[in-house]
Amino acid sequence: MALRALVPPVLVRGPRVQLVAGDEPRDGPCRRAGATAAGLAIGLSLAGKLTGWLVESSFYHYFWKGRGRRLPFWRFFCVVASASTADLLSRVLAASVRRDPGLGPWLAWIAGLQLAQGPAWLSAPALRAMFGTLGLLTVLRLSLTAQAQRAALGLSFARALAWTAVIWLLTRIALFFAVDLMSGMSPLPRG
Repeated sequence: MALRALVPPVLVRGPRVQLVAGDEPRDGPCRRAGATAAGLAIGLSLAGKLTGWLVESSFYHYFWKGRGRRLPFWRFFCVVASASTADLLSRVLAASVRRDPGLGPWLAWIAGLQLAQGPAWLSAPALRAMFGTLGLLTVLRLSLTAQAQRAALGLSFARALAWTAVIWLLTRIALFFAVDLMSGMSPLPRG
């Protein structure tokens, strides 16, 4: 029962669906619909983050299993979820800079190139998606992931960090092409 107190209500009960027409709150259906939409958005966001952490943990687990090493899945999942708070902090810093541009361009080194002013090559949506989060917080996240692999597998830190960086770069390249394809910039001939 104590665990239930820690879980947000939207995950326990789900969004409330109103089936009876006379069961509207006093503030009217529009206000209730806004609250339900916000709860649904939070629930979907949490489900998306959880899915991403599961996919990343599964990838590393099976990557190392294919190389004959055992990476404990749930322990590594906890590390991935914890290290992902660096991504959240990066997004919070980026939102703060967008609200108050006077905070300074120095935050780009911490939160990522998405905050950098100037380079025209970074203005393309695909490149921004690819390298927008590259900053000290990304390096911290990659280092934490590599450290967990080093501890669990007995690798050197340099080797674990090299594999983690290569995998991160490959996912960024895939993201680059996905954004390009979604924006209609396919390299394939139209026909």
